[in-house]
Amino acid sequence: MRILYTLLGFVLLSGCAPLLPPTPEELPQQLQEEQAEDIGEQEAVTEEEGTEITLVERLLPSGFIEIGDREAPVVLLMFTEHHCRYCKDFYNQHFPILHRDFIDQGNVRLQIAILPLKKYPDSERAATGLLCAAVQGKGMPMHKLLFELGARDTDVLMSEAVTLELDTELFAQCLESPDTKATIERQKSIARSLDVTLVPTFFLNGEKSVGLPYYPDLRGMIEKQLTVNN
Repeated sequence: MRILYTLLGFVLLSGCAPLLPPTPEELPQQLQEEQAEDIGEQEAVTEEEGTEITLVERLLPSGFIEIGDREAPVVLLMFTEHHCRYCKDFYNQHFPILHRDFIDQGNVRLQIAILPLKKYPDSERAATGLLCAAVQGKGMPMHKLLFELGARDTDVLMSEAVTLELDTELFAQCLESPDTKATIERQKSIARSLDVTLVPTFFLNGEKSVGLPYYPDLRGMIEKQLTVNN
């Protein structure tokens, strides 16, 4: 399906920028840059705004986390990062509504990709921790903890692993595994192939937008895609 099928053979999604309409072409370049930050199946239960959400997540070969029906007609790929405040805003404000309106209805498949930022010393460590939690089916709960607590050192990551009741021995081995590092590099390569230089960056059925959209605009874009695919 458009650019993502061509490059990956399957569709993917994750990001950080202030509230703005999602079409970057409509904005001056300077404004776009101000609203985005420079720059890499099991059930999990999480609570958002007092509501408990049961998520079914899958870890893709790319290292991206996928949520939602495998056959969903709309795929939202998001490049994100755990220090980016707009990425955090998406997770805290948009994701619960997106899940309720589209993912839980089987209409949207969300794919989350982490793009580590060199400006943050522990950015790649956080991405690695997310991947290693996802290996044990707890990627989304770890995603939440990383937004809240970060990953300033390995001790913090191990503490988060204990909180999520992960197998800490396997988790520690994963953190140091060459395969894990290779997967992180693969995500960076995919980001470069898609010309992702800012977070958050979204691909909605292959159509690229940069920055955090207002939710009504995002909903309208999704509904348009649903109409096209029905």
